[in-house]
Amino acid sequence: MTIITSPKNVIAIETAMDFDCTLESLRAEFTRCEFRILSEVDFSHELDSHIGLSASNYAILIVWHAFSAYQALLSDLNGGLMVPFNVAVYQKDGVTTVSVLLQPSLTPKASLGIRALGHDLNRRVRDVFLRLGTHEQQGSPGRASHASSARR
Repeated sequence: MTIITSPKNVIAIETAMDFDCTLESLRAEFTRCEFRILSEVDFSHELDSHIGLSASNYAILIVWHAFSAYQALLSDLNGGLMVPFNVAVYQKDGVTTVSVLLQPSLTPKASLGIRALGHDLNRRVRDVFLRLGTHEQQGSPGRASHASSARR
């Protein structure tokens, strides 16, 4: 597993697990870390059914953490814009990528409560992403075993 933090406020991981195993593992880890998946959008299916174009494996998970949502609303009614958030899962050239926009914990105009919440959500999502590495290392059928590395 490779962890990628880009200057574009996105954190992403690349895994050798196939697309379906990555989605299955991601669902399990979000649940384990007290997140709830509100919805899942299969872009491949949606693009084909709505505009007749096919796309490779691509899905969006719409995720939230109930207590974080409550904290957001206590800090600022616009804080509800932070929770829920989207997690993209896609496969290209045999590599599956999972990515999410970093929450605006460092936005200068954000209240202290919103900045703290953004920092906490970013930490929680990183924890979920790191836990995916244990699934990759299990070497189960359909999952590739692969040494972890980190890039920042």
